[in-house]
Parts: sequence; structure tokens; C-alpha cells
Amino acid sequence: MENPTKVKILNAAKELFIEHGFAGTSIGKIAKLAQVNHSLVFHHFTNKEKLWIEVKLDIAQKAKTSEQIVPSTDLTYDKFLITLIENCFDFYKNSPDLVRLLNWQRLESSDNPGIGVAQSDRMQPWVDAIKHYQETGDINKKLKPEFIISFMLAVVSSAALDPNIYIHQQPDIDAYIQFCKRSFSNGFK
Repeated sequence: MENPTKVKILNAAKELFIEHGFAGTSIGKIAKLAQVNHSLVFHHFTNKEKLWIEVKLDIAQKAKTSEQIVPSTDLTYDKFLITLIENCFDFYKNSPDLVRLLNWQRLESSDNPGIGVAQSDRMQPWVDAIKHYQETGDINKKLKPEFIISFMLAVVSSAALDPNIYIHQQPDIDAYIQFCKRSFSNGFK
């Protein structure tokens, strides 16, 4: 069972980080909103950077749908790519708090600690899927799975996170998904 004080701190930090970003939120404000002693924040999270990362991981975990983002490798490679891209779009669409934090992260200086799939426990299914399709010959074995994952996430998240006027309506989203699928399929050969 979660420590109630830690949960209060996490919830207060989430509220403040979403509203003010990393740079605009102080440990003092978090402690005040959580109604805890300042030192308890450090006791549970060590520093503001670790708290920022924990908030994002908590939001991502709660936003997780019944379906994983990474689909089954029982699918054909093309169907796998389409489903993966659709799942990513749906994940971002259904995670407005996480999108807000990621946009803050993109706006703020390099002092803002990021977190990506490579830093979470969610990376292994991505790596396993890439390696599977490398074994089937759909993806070049010389390409590093982590590079492929980073590239795929950058392409999909940029369209999902940015207020892109070209990819707003469902027909445009569908066309972009097909464009990504063709680009990934051809580029990873």
C-alpha cells in the first residue's frame, strides 16, 4: 500500500507541475499544497528532479489503457506498425496531463529532467518487438533497437503533441499514420 504522505506530495506536485512546469514549481510550494513539512518531500523523493520524473511515470501508469501501446508481434510487420502508431496517438490523446508536462519539458531549459521510454520499465516490450522483426527480416539487424524506438517516438509524438494544423482531423491522422508506416517500413530495411 502506498504511503499516504508520499501520495499527497505526488498529487500536489502533479497539480503544480502541470500548471507551472518544472521551473515554475518549488519544493516549498509543493509542501505547502500537500500540507506537509518541507523535509518530507526530500525524504520521499530526494530532489525535485526525481519528483518530476515520478509524477510523469505516475500519470503515464494511470493513463495506461487496457491495451498495451506495443502490440503483439503475432501481427504482420505492416499491421504491427499501424497498430503501434495508432496506440501512440491514442495514448497521447487520452493523457492530457502527461502531454502538458511533456510540453513544459520541451519549453523549459535543459535543466528540466526528461524521461522517455528508455528510462522506464516499459522499454523492454519495445526492444523485444524490434528484435523480433529484425529476426523476421523486416528490420535491418544492424540497426540498434533503441535508435529505432527513439526515432519512432519522436516522429509520432511530434505530431501528437504539437498543435499541428495539418494533422488535426481524423482523415489527416489516418493519412499521417499510413505515411509513418511506409516511412518506417522503408527506412528500417
